[in-house]
Amino acid sequence: MLTDLENAMDSLITVYHKYSLVKGNAHSLYRDDLKNLLETEGPRYLKIKDADTWFKELDINSDCAINFQEFLILVIKLGVIAHHDIHKE
Repeated sequence: MLTDLENAMDSLITVYHKYSLVKGNAHSLYRDDLKNLLETEGPRYLKIKDADTWFKELDINSDCAINFQEFLILVIKLGVIAHHDIHKE
């Protein structure tokens, strides 16, 4: 049986692949893939920055794609925002 953290990790990987595999590359989210991911999985974060701004910020190696490591940077940023918001309530 997986722990809560292990389940959370599996969920993150599943979400990444749900959008990266649209174009057949399990290792890359392209600009429109990231936009679709954010619109579907985290629309409240598009109120903070638009999808293009998120993409430019995350594409660290400037290859016009978000690899899994770059995606994890998004997860950290969104996690910090969510954690902050929970404590405001």
